[in-house]
Amino acid sequence: MTNDPPEAERTALVAIGCSAGGPQALIAILPALPRGAGAAIVVAQHMPGRFTTLFAARLARLCALPVREPQDGEALRPGEIYIARGGQQTTLAGPPEAPVFRVRPRAPGERYSPSADLLMASAAAVFGPGALGVLMSGMGGDGVAGLKAIKERRGRTIAESERSAAVFGMPREAIRAGLADRVLSREEIALEMARLI
Repeated sequence: MTNDPPEAERTALVAIGCSAGGPQALIAILPALPRGAGAAIVVAQHMPGRFTTLFAARLARLCALPVREPQDGEALRPGEIYIARGGQQTTLAGPPEAPVFRVRPRAPGERYSPSADLLMASAAAVFGPGALGVLMSGMGGDGVAGLKAIKERRGRTIAESERSAAVFGMPREAIRAGLADRVLSREEIALEMARLI
């Protein structure tokens, strides 16, 4: 089942959520993205702060696209990969022509930081049909509400298949809720993302 929007509604932002097993999944898919991509990629990987900094540096050495952690107030730029800082919440705000990052400390009661739900909901609000949500390996339910927000704004959604997910919890919850337009293996996600951006 797909809900590919019209050609005019090209993917402008890819929001990826992952947890346990996510780093290996990201290392498998992000270096496959070609230079000159027309969309930005923002990743919410459950990981402590200092580890996201190291992980972003590692990905920067592997990827054709620039990779870094976004700062509060920084403009989102197409063709770049952003790794949300661990222990913080990263969202997007502003008009789709000039979105900026909002980065803040984790609030009491927020279980995950960075939260895929918060990132994806903000992507849906800013980009509407131009948002693509990708939920990959991880335990728990973070990202399910985020994919729902993207679908409600006519964006596209992908969940990693059980065949390739190291931990199938997060994608499984999204699939059970009927929120995945496509269920793809890690390798297929890399190809689909490259096609869409």
